[in-house]
Amino acid sequence: MIVLAGVVYYVSQQPTPQDLANKAKTPRILSFASTDATTLTISGGSSTTEVQRSNSSWQLVKPVATPADANRVQDWLDQLGSLNADQVVQGASSDLSQYGLSKPKLDVEVGLTSGKAATLKLGDKTPDGSDYYAQVPGDKNIYLVNAPLGDDLNSALAKPPVATPTPTPLPTLVPTTQTPLPAVTPLATGTPAG
Repeated sequence: MIVLAGVVYYVSQQPTPQDLANKAKTPRILSFASTDATTLTISGGSSTTEVQRSNSSWQLVKPVATPADANRVQDWLDQLGSLNADQVVQGASSDLSQYGLSKPKLDVEVGLTSGKAATLKLGDKTPDGSDYYAQVPGDKNIYLVNAPLGDDLNSALAKPPVATPTPTPLPTLVPTTQTPLPAVTPLATGTPAG
């Protein structure tokens, strides 16, 4: 009975042909542990935003040096570290300009503790605006990558991930006991002689 249950469990955990076909349509194009990231550089046009890990926090180093919004940076790294393509462009032309990839709109590079880097190039948006054309250096495939991630990465150029300063609490005022002032008696003034 236990053996039968083990066989049923094993068979139920195997991907179906449909699962395999869907995975082939949406391949993983970047794969790294976000905890292995040491730098994140986003470049587009003449703008660059770069953050570096400093111990357990993130520091913005370009365009200005200041603490970075760690949540925003971590969200990008989590998405990039397990990035699947929405689709592979079938029969993609070797003319990268039609995808906006001959001069990419955005270059994203994640430096890793291994000394290697994970790199992604984003070109134009698809005609329906739901994806960006993307390419990984050394890979001839053209991929479609979800537009919200591309838009958010692009926003880092205009609005770098600067940490929001924590407000400093005002000092608490402690009431003090005051001694009442003694009553003041008016001075008697004489009447002028007339």
